[in-house]
Amino acid sequence: MFKKKIALTAILLLPIIGFWAYQMTVVRTCDLIRYKKMIENREIASTHSQSPTNQERKQVRKDIWFSQDDSARLHYQIASEGSLLTLTPVKNKFEVIESLDRIKCWMQDKLINDVMEDTLSQQARYIEAENGIYRHTSQEFTANGVTLSLFQLPGHQLPKEPINKDSAILRGIAHDVSFYFSGKTPQFQARQFEATMVKE
Repeated sequence: MFKKKIALTAILLLPIIGFWAYQMTVVRTCDLIRYKKMIENREIASTHSQSPTNQERKQVRKDIWFSQDDSARLHYQIASEGSLLTLTPVKNKFEVIESLDRIKCWMQDKLINDVMEDTLSQQARYIEAENGIYRHTSQEFTANGVTLSLFQLPGHQLPKEPINKDSAILRGIAHDVSFYFSGKTPQFQARQFEATMVKE
């Protein structure tokens, strides 16, 4: 009796097992179509992830501070009327580059504390350029066709209002300028600098 039940169960299960095996092993046309669509979607997603992403911005300002050994903090300020921020995937990271238009940049060289006179002053560079590039990843700034001025200013704060350019102690034009931030001392370079005016 028991053997008959086993045989009957096997007879009933065989068609089900056969149908399941057929479904699992035979590749149908609809399966091929679905598989091709999956591959296409994966390729599209992969392509999109490698494409740069852009963002336009207006009235951009960057404030960068550097702590010095004497506890002073130098202030760099980069302002532009417009910019294009580009994020480009590179391996497992993003390279972030910002193209800046109509740039005005202040760079504090040193802060002066005259104990005898009880006054605070600063030496700062001011540059203007039509365009430039700021690389966020490496913290590097470059600009071409630059007007560069050197000022001796009161206080330790950068000017908030437009300054009289004739008060500069040195003015000139540089083919290009660049600076990058490494440690406590920003590395600044001006190529083909030609002084046009020195205040007497």
